[in-house]
Amino acid sequence: MRQPDERDTAVMSATAGERSLRVQVKLCPLLLVLSGPSGVGKTTVTKALQNHGWSGHVLTTATTRRPREREIPGVDYHFLTVEEFHRMVEAGAFLEYAEVHGNRYGTPAAPVREKLAAGVDVIMTIDPQGAKAIRARARDAVFVFLAPESLDELIARVNRRDLDSPEQRAIRLLNAEREMAELPNYDYLIVNRRDRLHETVEQLKAIMLAEHSRVEPRCPAV
Repeated sequence: MRQPDERDTAVMSATAGERSLRVQVKLCPLLLVLSGPSGVGKTTVTKALQNHGWSGHVLTTATTRRPREREIPGVDYHFLTVEEFHRMVEAGAFLEYAEVHGNRYGTPAAPVREKLAAGVDVIMTIDPQGAKAIRARARDAVFVFLAPESLDELIARVNRRDLDSPEQRAIRLLNAEREMAELPNYDYLIVNRRDRLHETVEQLKAIMLAEHSRVEPRCPAV
């Protein structure tokens, strides 16, 4: 009779002990950076995700721009004066900050660290310039690029919003092509198609499920 080789032994050992087998799962919260050109729908997507019952935390960005109609301070953005923003920069309170479309934007560090330490998934909705800065200091973050179907569709979205002056809209659209060029640096791509928000949200949920199912999970530190 043939003697069992190493492969046979491994199979027999697994079979003999399968009743007591326990899978050790390493759990880590996600730090997900949702980025893309201005007007592509990042905020709309995260609000829809929360409305679908997602229990993670969407980070509120700080900015020096003025609140738009129906925007709620502390919910949509932390609205700061230029002086307040500068003091936070000096105190090292931002993970990243930059001037975008003529205004300053920053990612507060404290709430990100607090939520991750508590085991809560965190989503940042930031522009590609900010995403690049986060990538340099948090390599275990998950980077998702939200793209429009076409540049023409992005132009139509920006114009439909009617939230900015014509000059601001022109700046946003000029920057869009440069921002789209950052796509190869991301882990995932979602095309946010018009009138198909549900599909976009489901794709984002699928990405998070896949990341939580990794054998060797990403465990971000910032």
